[in-house]
Amino acid sequence: MLLVSEDKIRKYTDEGYWGEETILDLIWARAKAKPDDEALVDPENKEALVGLTPQRFTYGGMQNAIDRLACRLVSLGVETGEVILVQLPNISELVISLFAAARAGVVVSPVPVQWRSHEIRHALAMTGARVMITSHAFAGFNHVAMARQALDKEYRLDHIITVGSGPCDGALNMTEILAEADSPDTELLASRKMSANDVFTLCWTSGTEAASKAVPRSHNQWLAISRMVVESFLPDEECTYLSLFPAINMAGLGAVLIPWCITGGKMVLHHPFDLGVFLKQLVVEGVYYTLAPPALLDNLAKSPDWGKMNKGNLKVIGSGSAPLSEWMVSTFQNQFGIGIVNFFASNEGVALYSSPKDFSDPATRASYFPRFGAPNLSWHSQAARGVRSRLVDPSTGRVITENDVVGELCFDGPTVFCGYYKSPELTAKAFDKDGFFRSGDLFSIAGDNQDRYLFHGRLKDLIIRGGMNISPEEIETLVVGHPKVAEVAAIGYPDERLGERICIVVVPVPDQTVALEEINDYLQTKDIAKYKYPEILKIVGCLPRNPVGKLLKRELRQAVAS
Repeated sequence: MLLVSEDKIRKYTDEGYWGEETILDLIWARAKAKPDDEALVDPENKEALVGLTPQRFTYGGMQNAIDRLACRLVSLGVETGEVILVQLPNISELVISLFAAARAGVVVSPVPVQWRSHEIRHALAMTGARVMITSHAFAGFNHVAMARQALDKEYRLDHIITVGSGPCDGALNMTEILAEADSPDTELLASRKMSANDVFTLCWTSGTEAASKAVPRSHNQWLAISRMVVESFLPDEECTYLSLFPAINMAGLGAVLIPWCITGGKMVLHHPFDLGVFLKQLVVEGVYYTLAPPALLDNLAKSPDWGKMNKGNLKVIGSGSAPLSEWMVSTFQNQFGIGIVNFFASNEGVALYSSPKDFSDPATRASYFPRFGAPNLSWHSQAARGVRSRLVDPSTGRVITENDVVGELCFDGPTVFCGYYKSPELTAKAFDKDGFFRSGDLFSIAGDNQDRYLFHGRLKDLIIRGGMNISPEEIETLVVGHPKVAEVAAIGYPDERLGERICIVVVPVPDQTVALEEINDYLQTKDIAKYKYPEILKIVGCLPRNPVGKLLKRELRQAVAS
């Protein structure tokens, strides 16, 4: 499936940002050079998750498993360029399924394990997938039974491949497929080889629209964004990765899995989050780099036990999806010797990475991002030089060039996708007349050399109180520093006189209670403007998040309003 224009292919190939190698080519080269090196490691609690024994694959063993599953996809009649659906937790079968699809010349669409029949039916209708790979049971839910509901005349789904123990009820079993005695037909698979500009994945993203949107990304688009990760903060030699995020979107794929394909080394999988398993994996597997949500890092930084623990080879942790606090980033660097990388990225291909190589000061790194794509600025990442970025006034369309003026981040370059799958109207709205992707995120230019961006929030999340624009992320970053606060979200609360007032929704630290007066007393020590003080406090046990950890502020607003 080729969705990239010839002009774009020519441009980014000539500039050196795109090439002919696919992601699979990188794995194959590693398997040829080091077939006996360890490549892929299951979470140690896999048996509790899906009823299967955890496995450890060498590069040669992983290559063989990929070929076997790819041959079965071909034998099921899946044509080149078709889409298959994959719904698996973060186990080795997920990684093998992703690469087996590419080996068979088909597009893979990974979806969250939290999706149910409503979302699955939407994905099937959008993609026309005839094959689905899913788990027999995960977290007490039978995914095969759910998938079987789609085996009707309304959808084209013909085959289900299941992972895990339990009755298959007519579905194919992946464990049996990978254990077949016959050697895979590699000549057949070679005839179905993808180009680097073919679509590798269809991932899914949510927005203001009612249904999720499918985001196609080619091998080259994935490699361009993942090379930015590697060049920004990872070592040149092989290292060990720990993936806490499932390989279904930008976090799991672009920031962990595909960088591993580029550098080589060992990939250790983890899902769902288990603190005991996580801490053990860090030491036993010798993890160098992982990606973790800010809430987890905040809690670890506040934990006396974390400071005493053996952290093995851990040197770098990426984080994002919410603002990072200065104290957390500083604590990890100064007390634990671990560099925190501030991530801002989207499935569509926006990519800003604030790493120790570009901003050595942890306080700067927590709040600011490199102004990738701005003229006359250079960064450690060669790949970052291929992007263009600018801020645009959402009301007037004026391109902002001065400091401290908030505008929408618009992004273009070899990392950016070409449009939403089978959604021309949404695609037209997503790009401006110059071809920049409109991110819907608010930033301002900062720094004496105008070399950085400061994040202010989502275009639709901005709180406007009495005519004053207030960044919810600014409030959240300050409030989370309170010792009694574990997590916080700031939202606007409707007010007849002021338009909106600030409401904060707080998850307290375990065994603690916190009052609005305590929080505002704390904010007073930060010397912020009075109009930014929260006026409403809601205490909750947890904040609503989507399957990959993104905060669902729309749900919060609805809950608070009711």
